[in-house]
Amino acid sequence: MKLVNQRILVWLLGFMLLFSAAWVFIGKYIYETAANVNGECWGNLSNRPDRFHSRFWGIRTEHDLSEWWFGDYQEVELTLENEALRISAWVREAEGNAPWILFIHGLGSCKNNHAVLLPAAMMVRQGYSVMLLDMREHGASSRINQLHTAGQEELHDVLSGWRWIHEKKGIPAEEIGVYGVSLGAGTVALAFAEEPRIHAAWLDSPFADMEKIIRSELQIAGFPAFLAGGAKLAGLLFSGIDIMGRTPLEGAESIGNRHLFIAHGKQDERIPVFHGELMCETANAFMLEDGSVECWYPSGQVTVGEDKTTGHAVAMLTELEEWNHQMKEFFGRTLNHQN
Repeated sequence: MKLVNQRILVWLLGFMLLFSAAWVFIGKYIYETAANVNGECWGNLSNRPDRFHSRFWGIRTEHDLSEWWFGDYQEVELTLENEALRISAWVREAEGNAPWILFIHGLGSCKNNHAVLLPAAMMVRQGYSVMLLDMREHGASSRINQLHTAGQEELHDVLSGWRWIHEKKGIPAEEIGVYGVSLGAGTVALAFAEEPRIHAAWLDSPFADMEKIIRSELQIAGFPAFLAGGAKLAGLLFSGIDIMGRTPLEGAESIGNRHLFIAHGKQDERIPVFHGELMCETANAFMLEDGSVECWYPSGQVTVGEDKTTGHAVAMLTELEEWNHQMKEFFGRTLNHQN
């Protein structure tokens, strides 16, 4: 009987080791899939501030954006403290002592994407200076392993741009706004939590919690949601970074007397609208007397090619005039700029 019990114990231990190894292996696959960065910028590398078009999955849409093209921009390279990374950026400086807005793109995208070029053009039209930068692993910035960290490390790229504007150009903190879309919105929220001097931020289609994103993606694909834990462990084991460690909700919780605008499409299939709603509810709960929170949930989708549609980060195209108006009002009020 004792020998039988020992065999059962050995079998159970072996099963547990095998299960643990499989869990980590599957988690590694999920982590690398979820964190993979497409270096082609979704087919937008040919875009420039003076000539850009709207594309999704590399397919050009029918929206005519030519009236928003702008020139007189320069390319600059930023450096990060204690990191041997190059961060590529475009700068378009307005005349006089105009406020600045820093624009941050989404996952697999870059500063060449219309999702940052178009809103930047809107603000150029209003007399602002703008910076558009490529986060690490994206566009013309440094590449390490083609994996993003859900904003955990990229927030330092955002802060490098903010500090360049604040320190090199001498712009007061209360005259600098930050704008992020999708992954960029989550990263901006983390930077907002990290740097209490960031005065105003616009978040387009933000995720509130990376674990919720991975769990929902797993369920859509027909896998059990608990495998998200394996992805978390794999990230720690293979990259030393917990991509679910800090969440953009920290940005909402740290609002205080500062200002947030949260825009999230009701028909967003990539990042469900409840993420934006949660960010909005949290920011309102933590806002102090002199702070402000504005939340907007537009409807609409964009047709891509013959048989695809998307509702993710499309309102700047489907509600272009209103988007332009809302940005003008929000940044005009919070950065004290009237054109």
